[in-house]
Amino acid sequence: MLRHKYSYLAVLLVWLLLTAAVLAAYAGIALNAAQARHQALHQQLQDRLWYQFASAEMALENFAAFQSNPRSRSLAIDRTYARKLLSRYPHLYGLQLIRRVPASELDRFSQALRELGEPGFTVHAVDRNGRTVPLVQRRDYHPIVFMEPAPPPGVDLLGLDVTDRLSIAGASGPRTIATKPFRLLEGEDGYGMTRPAASWTIDGAGHPPLLWVGLVIKTAAMKPELATLPVGMQVSAWHDADRQARLFDLAAPQVSAFEARWFPQLTLGTRIASDSQPYVLETRWQLGWSVLDRSLLYTLGAVLGLLLLTLLTVVRLVHARHDARARAAAQLAHLATHDGLTGLANRRLLDDALEGSIASSTPCTLVFLDLDRFKPINDEHGHDAGDHVLKTVAQRLALCVRADDTLARWGGDEFALLLPGEMNAARERELLRRLTQALMEPISWQQHKFTLGASLGVAHYPQDGATAKAVLQAADGRMYQHKALRRANPLAPPPTPLELARG
Repeated sequence: MLRHKYSYLAVLLVWLLLTAAVLAAYAGIALNAAQARHQALHQQLQDRLWYQFASAEMALENFAAFQSNPRSRSLAIDRTYARKLLSRYPHLYGLQLIRRVPASELDRFSQALRELGEPGFTVHAVDRNGRTVPLVQRRDYHPIVFMEPAPPPGVDLLGLDVTDRLSIAGASGPRTIATKPFRLLEGEDGYGMTRPAASWTIDGAGHPPLLWVGLVIKTAAMKPELATLPVGMQVSAWHDADRQARLFDLAAPQVSAFEARWFPQLTLGTRIASDSQPYVLETRWQLGWSVLDRSLLYTLGAVLGLLLLTLLTVVRLVHARHDARARAAAQLAHLATHDGLTGLANRRLLDDALEGSIASSTPCTLVFLDLDRFKPINDEHGHDAGDHVLKTVAQRLALCVRADDTLARWGGDEFALLLPGEMNAARERELLRRLTQALMEPISWQQHKFTLGASLGVAHYPQDGATAKAVLQAADGRMYQHKALRRANPLAPPPTPLELARG
């Protein structure tokens, strides 16, 4: 049974190793698929940002080039063209014209704008919270003179000096400048782009451009759709020079703490290929159960469970076949050494036990028993009655012996008893008395009662011989002596060699 348990444990261990290997292989395949999906999604987001950046720069260049057209001197024409550009690129928020105004001409310039249809125009400055603050003394100012769309009511953007915020003071040439994200006066986050207008880039040697075009992009328009992100993914974009200057942060529903602990996290970061808008895109995907194919997992579980059941069934059948063979072999061995009727040892087993005692020089006592009046029972009442008598005698004799004694059916109505160890006269006499008494009690069968007797012969090793044959002959001879004595006196006790020797 212990070996059987080890077999089941071995099968279970092999199954567990196989299961671990299969799950590891599937996990590797799932991880590779997740990495490929993450790479593809990251590339899509990167391409989307690149397109938005490129279209913003293109719109800004087109608006700057438009200013070289003499007809664009009308703000109404500028507004019409700006609306067309903005309708073409929905993620863009607004276009601006920014004029460089020397400090000495500030009042005259403001008066001219008021006369041209902006009655409330004045050059002013605001802090980061949108509160109006005094203008900083500087050589040139850069107020916004045109906006499309027009600012909402209550938001005073026309005339706002953007020299510091857009970092254009002292700049020259056609280079596009992009700001870091900042809070717009409307309350949302955005960033700006500026560049000199094409026909206003040169104003004498060593002078910066007079006219700039500006573009404002709200960062909310740059965010990808949340529905396109898988569970556990976070997308972030920030300025290359300042990680805290965030373009956007977007997070899909997160995974559980268990998934975050036991599943890997994939991270990809790339710089968007844009000279004017230096931003970095990072995607972090915390994997979880969602990346696993539930139906495939259930199928694998069913297959592995069926495999385990099959292996256990095979092992059980092998064990059952082995046990059946072992039982058959044990039964054959038992039949070879035991009497089929009484279950006692047979003559062969008794001979082996006697030979073993003699081979090991162990003193022993051999008792032969020959039943009286058995043949008439067998002849008159049939073999069933005879078999019943033999089995009853065997049961009674078995009660008179010890566990290490050998009680055998010698053949027919003869029995033999081998007792290992030293034997004294008192013990020998008591043993014969118990055997005789056990045989004298009547045996019931159907409506009949049978009374038996027995002739007994006792021999000892090594006193009665140095070989098994000699001891057997001595016991057999004394049994016939007792049989002869009982013909004259049925109650005559068997001769005891130890008392004869003492006498």
